[in-house]
Amino acid sequence: MREKMTGKELLQFLEEHSPQEIKDALEFIHPADILDALEDYEGDQISFLSRLPNDVLATIIEEAEDEDKGEIFDLFSQDQKKEIISEMASDELVDLLETMDEDEAEELIQSLDEEEAQELKTLMNYHPETAGGIMATEFMAINDSMRVKDTLQHLQQYGDEAETLSYLYILDKNGILQGVVSLRDIVINKFETPLKELINPNVITVSPELDQEEVARIFQKYGFASVPVVDASQKMLGIITADDVLDIVVEENTEDFEKMSALAHNEGEYLETGVLGLARRRIVWLLFLMVSATFTGFIIQGYEAALAEMVILAAFIPMLMDTGGNAGAQSATLVIRGMALGEIAIKDFATVLFKELRVSLVVGFALSAVNFLRILLFNRDLMLGVTVSIAMLFTVVVAKIVGCSLPIIARRIKLDPAIMAAPIITTIVDALSLVVYFRLATMIYM
Repeated sequence: MREKMTGKELLQFLEEHSPQEIKDALEFIHPADILDALEDYEGDQISFLSRLPNDVLATIIEEAEDEDKGEIFDLFSQDQKKEIISEMASDELVDLLETMDEDEAEELIQSLDEEEAQELKTLMNYHPETAGGIMATEFMAINDSMRVKDTLQHLQQYGDEAETLSYLYILDKNGILQGVVSLRDIVINKFETPLKELINPNVITVSPELDQEEVARIFQKYGFASVPVVDASQKMLGIITADDVLDIVVEENTEDFEKMSALAHNEGEYLETGVLGLARRRIVWLLFLMVSATFTGFIIQGYEAALAEMVILAAFIPMLMDTGGNAGAQSATLVIRGMALGEIAIKDFATVLFKELRVSLVVGFALSAVNFLRILLFNRDLMLGVTVSIAMLFTVVVAKIVGCSLPIIARRIKLDPAIMAAPIITTIVDALSLVVYFRLATMIYM
């Protein structure tokens, strides 16, 4: 059983072997593999799952996507549900309860012992996208009077109750965090070594109100496996683990990409979402952008005389608009990424603006020069080349400035910078570049 099985082999094994054999083998089978096998199972799912111990069922539900947790959980009887939740980590249990109606969630909470129920209610009071909303309360606490040998014995007795054992936390009698010891230090030191010699008192902590994106930045900066959550008095409330942060990064990146592509957020997977659902996500933003683009149409209508006089001007409108949109999107993407990674702050606005201005001049002059030579070569019209090239330079400069400015302005007024991405920037730059283009054409040709 130590060799990794395919999904089909795993299904066959779980169907044909006794509960005791399954229990012995589950030590070498990851719950994620069982979850994958369950998705491919064509028989009665409840009879398949009923052969698994409750602690394994708990980890399977924990591994499932948030939108699938409730669906799997609902396969069981109310009595078995109560047994399963007693095996779940507190942070995962909160995610599960939030998918249920209030009455069912309350009934399940009441089935826990009083201390666990109170901890769970406290966790559910935190905003789900804060440190408190993603933390687990199962951590390994020890005291500084212990030796390495005592600590190892303590871990053997109580270690399976903790979310992770990467770090052990030193608390006083009031639960105030005093320091941290890594499991590595425990393992490599002699049995008689006092913990006081191994404690690191400089612990990096987070408050329960801290936004989950800021929590992710702390993990990125320090590379920790877990970070403790403490209140204002430094009383330890719980821990956040690296696997939770990985989920956050995926979630936040997905939301940012959706906003940058003018899509409404969707929890479901693409292939599992219906046509109407996908259309609903897209149509609101597309309607907004379509209506806002009418300003571009009004600008073109306002210069019908110039277009009638020089029809060739219309041939260069798509090029100017596309170049402006692309140039603005480049700047916006870099600034949004820099802000997401903590590399750019609101106070850096002037620095970013000056840098993008210089970049835009270099890029703008290069594109304008190539464009001028192309028009001379193919159109043999000096004034047309001057008009389009000046408009091109202006378009690139404006696009870069708008692209770098809007995300920072959005952060300043407490909006998500990703909202100010390519679609909105393109709309603004299109309007400005066309005004300049036609003004230049009017001055030169009319």
